[in-house]
Amino acid sequence: MTRDPEVVANERPVGPVRVRPENPFTGPSLWLPLRYLITGQVSLLLAIALAVLRAEDLVDFYYQGHLLAITHLITLGWITTTIMGASFLVAPLIFSAPLYSERLGRWQFPPLVAGIAVMVVHFWTGQYRGLATGAALVLVATVLFLVNLSFTLRRIPRKDVAMPYLVAALAYLAATVVLGTLMALDKVLDFLGGQVIATIKGHAHLAALGWVSMMILGVGHKMIPLLTASTAEEERRSRRRCWILNAGIVGLFLALVTRSRWVFPLALVVVLGFGSALWRLTRPWREGKRPRPDWSTRHVLAAFGCLALAILFGLALASGLLGDDALASRVAVAYAFLGLAGWISLMIMGMSYRVVPLLVWLHRYSPIVHDEPVPKVSELCAERWQAWSFFLLVPGVILTAGGLILPSVASLRAGLLLLGGGVLVFEANMLRVYGHVRRPVVAAATAEQSRETIAPGRTAQ
Repeated sequence: MTRDPEVVANERPVGPVRVRPENPFTGPSLWLPLRYLITGQVSLLLAIALAVLRAEDLVDFYYQGHLLAITHLITLGWITTTIMGASFLVAPLIFSAPLYSERLGRWQFPPLVAGIAVMVVHFWTGQYRGLATGAALVLVATVLFLVNLSFTLRRIPRKDVAMPYLVAALAYLAATVVLGTLMALDKVLDFLGGQVIATIKGHAHLAALGWVSMMILGVGHKMIPLLTASTAEEERRSRRRCWILNAGIVGLFLALVTRSRWVFPLALVVVLGFGSALWRLTRPWREGKRPRPDWSTRHVLAAFGCLALAILFGLALASGLLGDDALASRVAVAYAFLGLAGWISLMIMGMSYRVVPLLVWLHRYSPIVHDEPVPKVSELCAERWQAWSFFLLVPGVILTAGGLILPSVASLRAGLLLLGGGVLVFEANMLRVYGHVRRPVVAAATAEQSRETIAPGRTAQ
């Protein structure tokens, strides 16, 4: 029976052990996911730097070049690229399904990075005619990713409760990228007929609620019980939530692009689905277990807190109660910011503190764990740095959202600086983990082989 990789990684051998340990992980080569994760982290830092530089533009109407460039640097460069890289780990590490093709994973990386760069540059400079080229490159990369993940998911048992969420997330990703490509072509061909703002709203919600949030909830079925020391959720309840969310997301998308009066009722359906996930998160505390969360779990809990706040903002927008167009525009930007920087980014960081160190440990230390002393997986990250990052990120998110609504460029820039400081500490911690990749692991195996070849009764000189 295969043992939990994290349990194996946190064990220390006592005394000399001659039996080779079980390798709990047979995933892709280390540099396949790391190139995506590092690219995502650089994109996030660059996006925050640009936001600080052009903070006064963020309190303006959201359909303008600088804000669109920063948004796509976050959504495509940071969030989507990171999720793609993490997906190559999730299947073998969490679902025990080997990745279908490492080659496809390598092939998709150049067009993805090039496409994102082209789109961001053209948004920033206001030269929208070149967007179609960048969107086409992202589309090519997405097709390769979808083929790879689709064949990988076929190796996961269909009865797994996470499967409907993952399949839905991939479908939403395909729809989001196709719609984005059409919107880029519209800049040249002008065939949307003046429905640009409505289409942008649908496109944004399809990406954030469909692609990203469904992927988070799918992986969360495996990760959340580990983070909160709770039991797995009942399959029937999970599938019911999945159906509710899918109905709400598809309906809300159609209502937004058609400017229907059903936006608010369908938003309530989506809220019902996410409310169920929030209620599920509180289960350990409701059962009186009172788990003591580590910093990874605190990031996840803060992410759900930002989700709850974003839901309130979204309902206020959908209800039409914000009569002032200027106020509604500012609340819309704050709503999107809480979703991207609060709910999604904090969740990614929280899960990264668990997944990335384990990945590096399994690749670099599991082959020599019984030959020489090795660190625990929990020792690869600096716990104090996790705390510093948390206490910079959370106030930074709140202060930035407040600065967007007021509007106050000073508060906005202060919040972004706090947020940037938290991201710097997070990425420094990840660099600390990546530093273990360079640790030589061949020496131990060579020494072991040399000892075995020495004749009995002789001593190595």
